[in-house]
Amino acid sequence: MTADCVVVGAGPAGLAASAALTARGIEHEVLERGRVGESWWARWDSFRLNTPGLLNPMLGPAADDEYTPRDDVVRRLEALASSCPVRTGVAVTALVPHPDGLTLETSAGPVRTRAVVVATGAENTPRVPAFAAGLPVAQQTTTTYRSPAGLPAGTVLVVGSGQSGVQVVRDLQAAGRRVLLATSTLGRLPSPYRGRPMIAWLAVSGFFDQRPSDVPPEVRLRPNPLVVPGEEGPDLRRMARDGLGLLGRVTGAVGGRLLVDGSARRNIAAGEEFAARACTLVDAVIDRLGLDAPPAVPEEDLTSFPVREGLELDLSDDDVSGIVWCTGMRGSHAWLPAELLDDRGVPRQRDGAADLPGLWFLGLRWMRRRGSSNFEGMPADAAAVARAVEAHLSAA
Repeated sequence: MTADCVVVGAGPAGLAASAALTARGIEHEVLERGRVGESWWARWDSFRLNTPGLLNPMLGPAADDEYTPRDDVVRRLEALASSCPVRTGVAVTALVPHPDGLTLETSAGPVRTRAVVVATGAENTPRVPAFAAGLPVAQQTTTTYRSPAGLPAGTVLVVGSGQSGVQVVRDLQAAGRRVLLATSTLGRLPSPYRGRPMIAWLAVSGFFDQRPSDVPPEVRLRPNPLVVPGEEGPDLRRMARDGLGLLGRVTGAVGGRLLVDGSARRNIAAGEEFAARACTLVDAVIDRLGLDAPPAVPEEDLTSFPVREGLELDLSDDDVSGIVWCTGMRGSHAWLPAELLDDRGVPRQRDGAADLPGLWFLGLRWMRRRGSSNFEGMPADAAAVARAVEAHLSAA
């Protein structure tokens, strides 16, 4: 098989790439190893997008305050794919450069092409620490957890207090489960704020338009600030008052005991410092642009809240029967030549372009700007990549 351009992956980034290539009249194929939106099928039953409808225009019409559930996300992706040249069930296993183009080795045979857009996502393989293998309890990840019914009776430990971790905590608590949460350092977004979801204000402020060069490298490595669907943003301090057990970061294991670094209060404090900076940023934008917004409502005083200060968690003594690892995800790019990846396995690229002529990426975190890995940012990035592909094909 030959094609002018091949897009690898039929998730949001791949479908955005296909639409942008089609708009420029570029003949292409989209290869997907599983189903359209494969990684979204792997979300838990109660999953909802963390961003409201106003930030997800590529998914089609939605109320500004809608947090779209998993099954609707998949249906909308399937609708987008219906007008794209997608071939499902074709796994790409290697990319081989040659003097007049590129060859993709696939489960359906080799594909010769002059351009490739890798849109397999930046977050589809769970990160789980090696010491987890020896723990004597049921364990799941954000790609295997479906519902509380899939875990044995008893207390559940959720490791990681980011987007996924807090959604899973809420799901478990809604089913009446006792939950412990091992926290991590990330920002909190007080929401709503001055009459709108905080994330909507951040979009107005240009927060998601920040370029990689606008922030220090360490900022680009941090997880996204905590945003969970719902009318009110989550506050771990309030959740602790309501019965959630907060721990520090899990650092290792000895037998049936987990080692904890006692950082829970420091992690919460870091989140509150980010919340204060976010409010200051939004206030300044409202004043600068002369926007109509109600005054900020003071938040409840939550300076006092319980945490577990111990440096160990004995799974048996605490009746912990299951762990859900929400410790981040990574992309699956091992099929690419090693020289195209950094020491973390992340593609080396600049504005989506690899060092290898004819190869681009889409959907990576901080690819062109902060919003590059979100629904909000993918269409614009896809348009830029499609322009570059067109120029490459014209010059070839």
